[in-house]
Order: sequence, then structure tokens, then C-alpha cells
Amino acid sequence: MNEMQKINFLFLISIFSIFLSCKKDKIDTGSNILEDEPPFHSYLADSPWPISHRNTYAQASSPLPGPTYNANMMVKDYKPLLPGLITLAISGKYADGKHVIWGNTISTVFKAEDDGNGFNILATFQKPGVGLGDLFSIESAVSGAYTFVDKDNVFYIPKGYTLNCYTDAISNNRNSSITLKNTFEIPAALRKPNEAIVGLTLTYDGKVVFATNNGLVGLMERDFTNLITYQFPNGEEVSNSIACDENGGIYVVTSKKMYRIQWTGAELTTDETKNGWIADYEFGNSATGIRLGDGSGSTPTLMGTGNQDKFVVITDGQDLMHVVLFWRDKVPTDWQQISGTKSNRIAAQYPVKFGNANATKSLSEQSVCIRGNGILVVNNLLKLNTGNRLLDLLLSGIPLNAPYGAEKFEWNSSQRKLQSVWVNNDVSFPNGIPCMSAATNTIYNIGQKNGQWTFDGLDWSTGNLNFQHKLGNQINYNSAYAPTEIGLNGAIYSGTLLGMVGLWNQ
Repeated sequence: MNEMQKINFLFLISIFSIFLSCKKDKIDTGSNILEDEPPFHSYLADSPWPISHRNTYAQASSPLPGPTYNANMMVKDYKPLLPGLITLAISGKYADGKHVIWGNTISTVFKAEDDGNGFNILATFQKPGVGLGDLFSIESAVSGAYTFVDKDNVFYIPKGYTLNCYTDAISNNRNSSITLKNTFEIPAALRKPNEAIVGLTLTYDGKVVFATNNGLVGLMERDFTNLITYQFPNGEEVSNSIACDENGGIYVVTSKKMYRIQWTGAELTTDETKNGWIADYEFGNSATGIRLGDGSGSTPTLMGTGNQDKFVVITDGQDLMHVVLFWRDKVPTDWQQISGTKSNRIAAQYPVKFGNANATKSLSEQSVCIRGNGILVVNNLLKLNTGNRLLDLLLSGIPLNAPYGAEKFEWNSSQRKLQSVWVNNDVSFPNGIPCMSAATNTIYNIGQKNGQWTFDGLDWSTGNLNFQHKLGNQINYNSAYAPTEIGLNGAIYSGTLLGMVGLWNQ
């Protein structure tokens, strides 16, 4: 290479480096957006929110922006639907460059579009086998709570001991009707009484994984062939969804233990020599208030990417709830078990007091929200408990009964310690699951103030309230276990007791 060629080569390298830097600056707003993202999942729809909790790490955080406060430029849209809408899943792009939003209530499946100012319902489909009693059953809603849409725009929904998948009647036509593509039933020989699929995820090699309330884990192809199962011991129940990583680790928390079930490509195993493991945690005695089951009230959430420390995170079932971090892969050889913990795999077990040094009780039914080394927990401890889950849910937004408080924790990797960094005890998130936008550095969730349901935005770094947008005091705005999600067009979405609601900047 002569001198002129060298100069030209260095010039091209410089231009390319500047291009990459500018491209990154356009995406990265200074919040380590790219560093904190899990690996791209090629079998999920390429969209802002293709699966419950946004990704198979179940982090409920996004690099994309949600709305920012401007009193004269915020648009709310509400669409009435039947009960039971928990999560929404956004498809990949169609031939026209647009996405659809898939959702399901207890009795229907639907597709909607986001036109930048609100929702339009494109198609609906009546679910098979739905009875009148299902409409008033929390259990029926929970069985269809966790969903995903894959890269081929097939939408997967559990219902009892079945798993149904739906798609466009006309391929790649977002305006077409909906058709039932396939149905799977758990074989009768594997089912226990009242068996129902609760958790659902998709492995990085494209396998559907489910977990039932009675502790059965199943893995199969997306066309429902080649079923492989793993059964937890009797007495261990599952009441939330599951997570998976890019290395075949499937994470399930039961009412008694935390599991990494390893998918080896041939079997599901907890054998430590094959990267599986089982860890004990403080699971407590019984579910109360809006809690759906004993033990942890959270879907396991994976924390750490790249060279960061890697954990699976839950909240436990003690009367005074703790945030618990388990080493996700091999426990460091120099790690010493923390005094008072049940497992050497526990990296942190930190009490959640929401700023009250004398607190003896705290509780959350919501999964932790994670971005980078930050962990958000919200308070769901009602002041009154009727003993009836549906009634507790309906009354959770009444100010005298509603819970108050959100707390953020951070992992200090150099000290290997978890610490509380802020508490906000003015906000009230009765039952909704929060999400976070790295682009706007904002936490979003449905809350309440003085009996009015609201969309709240909190600063991720400080916990300060950025905005509070009133929705209304009608019961139909009750978030009813639904997560707030970062959607299309800079919007946030949430299911509600009797519909769906979104908020946009205009």
C-alpha cells in the first residue's frame, strides 16, 4: 500500500468512525441505552413491545421514548372492551411499514392500530370455549395474562390447560380478519385438577416455554410439536410468568424455590453440571390482598448484560418483603454466603421499607422493573384486606385503602452490595405494573390520586414526579394488574378493568 492509499484508507476509517458515533448518539441519550439492552431476539417480533414485560429478560424497560409532560399537548384515548385485558403485544412491521397491537380479553382476541392520536380496532375474534362464569374470574384473566407475538406475526395466548395461537387470515395484511392458527392441549396424563398455563416465554432458539400453576414446565416448537416437560415437586405452585436468557437458562420462581431450568437442546434440567440450579428463598406464609399466590409475587427478572454482573431478581414473600438477587450463572469462587440467607447463590437480600425505618410489612404483586443496575419496586400493600381478591382489586384505588410508595435500588458492582437510592411515598400504584423509558429517563404507570386514576411519570434518577395526567374516577380506568408499556409513536399503553388506554404527546 503506497502513501496515498494509506491516507485514503485512514480517511475512510475516520469518516466511518464519525458515522458510527453519530448513529449511536442518535439512539443513545446518555443513559447507557445500548449497553443495558439484552441481546436481540430473532424469533420475537421486531417491535417496541413484543412480549409481556417487553423482552424475555422480563425487564419492562425500553430504549424508546414515552410521552413527556406538556399540559396542552397530551392526548388520552380509551377504548372500552370486555374484562381481562392484561398485556398488549406489538407486531413487527407489515408490508406497509406499520405495526398492529395484539391483545386479548377473557373472551376475545383483537388487533388494533396506533394512529398517533389514539387506537383503532382493526379486527376481533371470539375465543372458543368461554363461558359466562369466566367473565367474573380472576383466574381466567391470569391464565391469559402473559402473551407474545413472534417474528411471523403469530400471537400466542394461554387459556386454562390450552395454548392457542392466532394470526392474520390474509398473510401480511394487517387489516385482515383474525384466524385461529393452532391449538395445544397439555396431555391428560400430565394434567392435575385445575391445571392452567400461567407463565409463557420464547427461547432464543425459537422454542415456546410455558409454566402452569401446578408446577409443570413445557417446551416445544412454535407449531406445538416435540413437547419436553419438567415437573416441580408437589406443593410448589407458580403464579407469575417466566424469563429466559440467550444461553438456554429458563427462570421460574415457585411458591417455595427459585429455579434455573437449563434447556440443553435435548432436555430440561436443573443439574448444576449442565448450568441448571435450584435455590431456596424466604417464601413467607400466604398470599394477601391483591397477591395471586404464595411466595414471590413477581416474575423473575434478569439483570445484567455484556460484562455486567448477572442476576435473576425477585421480591420474596416475607411479611417485610425483600428484593432478592441470585447469581444467574456460576457463583463467584470468592463469594461468601450472606448471613441469614438460605442459599449461597443469593447475592443480595434487601428489605423493602419504602422509607419507613420501622416498617414490619411490605408487599408487591408486581415484577421489578430493571434498567442497567437499577431496580424499581412498587408498594401493593392495601390498608384493608377483605379476603376476596376480586373485591380487593376493585377497592384498591380508594385513597383510604390504596397503597403508597415506590422505591429504587441500585447494585454497586465494586462493593457487591445493593442499596436504596430513593423513595417516593406520595405516589400510589394500586395494582399496575410500571415500565421505564431510557430515552426519557422516566418511569410510567397507572396510579391514583384522591380517587382519580392517573397516568404518572417519575424521574428514574430521582423519583420525582414529572407529571400526573388524570384519567378519571370511573372503575373502568382501574389498571387491574395490567402493565404500562412503551408503545408506538412515543406513546404509553395500558390495559384496564374494562378496556385499554393510551397517552401520547400531540
